[in-house]
Amino acid sequence: MRHLLAVVLCSSILTPAAMAAQPEWGRDGGPRIRLQDQRLTDLLQAGLSRSATLRALVDRIEASNVIVYASLSPLMKPSLAGKLTWMTRAGVFRYLRASINAELTADQIISTLAHELQHAVEVIEDERVVDQRSLVELYKRIGRPSSSAVPSGWETLAAQQAGQRVRRELVAVSAAALRSVENGQM
Repeated sequence: MRHLLAVVLCSSILTPAAMAAQPEWGRDGGPRIRLQDQRLTDLLQAGLSRSATLRALVDRIEASNVIVYASLSPLMKPSLAGKLTWMTRAGVFRYLRASINAELTADQIISTLAHELQHAVEVIEDERVVDQRSLVELYKRIGRPSSSAVPSGWETLAAQQAGQRVRRELVAVSAAALRSVENGQM
């Protein structure tokens, strides 16, 4: 039943390219991005309609063997926007959890989700990541320690850039929509 709920929730977020890449997704592990609450589902939908970068990240993950459970975390430290953690490996599938600070604004949540999805893409690109130890080894190779606020956290330039790029796209679309409304009223 839980799997059915995840399929129903996530099927509404699959982009056409992701669906084309997964013609028989019901038999090969289901959707790769599995959202755990309605608010995040709604925000991802909004982000997909406003950001080409976010759509590309989702498409890349949907075509992979990595499954990302994403949720809003009301208990996350205020100094932390999001984090990606290792869950498990089962057969050919690798499972990750993306936790996003629930106290962020809508656009901050979308750009933070993009940031965490870029980290998932980094895992996809390194088949050697099969457990927590190899995940940390990956980030020791490609990243740097994130900050003193999160002693065991790592950061990559690619994830920072993905989040920033999505944020710029969200702002640009919002500004264009506002200009369109203003022009229509004048």
